Amino acid sequence: MHLAELARHDLNTLVALHALLETRSVSRAAERLNLSQPAVSRTLARLREAFDDPLFVRAQRGLRPTARAEALRQPLARLLQELGALLAPPEFSPADSQRRFQLATTDYGMHAFVAPQIAPLHDQAPGIRLDIQAYGGNVEQQLEEGGPELAMCVPTAKVPAGVHGREIGDDQFVCVMRKDHPLAAKETLSLEDFVAASHQLISMGGDERGAVDLKLAELGLSRQVVMRQPHFLAAFSVTCHSDLLLCVPGCLAISMLDQLPLVLRPLPIAINRFSYWLVWHERLHHDAGHRWLRQSLSTGIQARHRELSHRLRQRLTP
Repeated sequence: MHLAELARHDLNTLVALHALLETRSVSRAAERLNLSQPAVSRTLARLREAFDDPLFVRAQRGLRPTARAEALRQPLARLLQELGALLAPPEFSPADSQRRFQLATTDYGMHAFVAPQIAPLHDQAPGIRLDIQAYGGNVEQQLEEGGPELAMCVPTAKVPAGVHGREIGDDQFVCVMRKDHPLAAKETLSLEDFVAASHQLISMGGDERGAVDLKLAELGLSRQVVMRQPHFLAAFSVTCHSDLLLCVPGCLAISMLDQLPLVLRPLPIAINRFSYWLVWHERLHHDAGHRWLRQSLSTGIQARHRELSHRLRQRLTP
């Protein structure tokens, strides 16, 4: 049967036919379907026309199915069961899943926030696989093109239409330097010392200037950027082995202090705070497995953000 011909039929009548086969009574079928008896009688009339068969004849104890109706009983039951499974909300069992998830983030997002969530995720879902992709900056395009299913990022603008988001928390830029840096002996980093020092700039998109440079320009100032590179964690290694100052997000900086011989100082200029987000495309918003992943990650990452933010405030408070 072609789809066009199938579309001519009211498939809801098959549910009534199943109820009639089960109950062999118009009244009991109507009760089961929460319909009136006249409504079920009208449906039976349409069924007889569609199948070109009486389907039921009256007997002493209700209705008796015809041979055609009896032949329909088992295939109809299987069809309705399969249709019910098709229409039922999809289930996701983390403990049994072998699904692969794709997550996009920066190297510092992975280090500071995502890495501590890997073990808890695999405790819940030991069979899942995680593919981590480099966050490319255009979150809407990356998600729209079917690359990552979830991205942890700092959107440059409001999360666009078609993309859902959950805010993790905010952060601020700070300055880090090696422990034996000449400026490390000073408790406060002055604007004069900051501008006079040599800096490295992390630029994932190849930009010549970052947020710090734009703010300095508003003040009629500039700094000496002698090295640009796209990698946050590699920048920390350079900082440990040179006199270059490094301006980075505070949560990342505080997460590195226990591992590297660095000191942290507040910036001598005021730069707007920024927020971390988990974002995903509309096409995955109702997916059960994706819902589990984003809820699990957001809970863990938010807790990690609170921990790092608390440690950062303690370090920055005189």
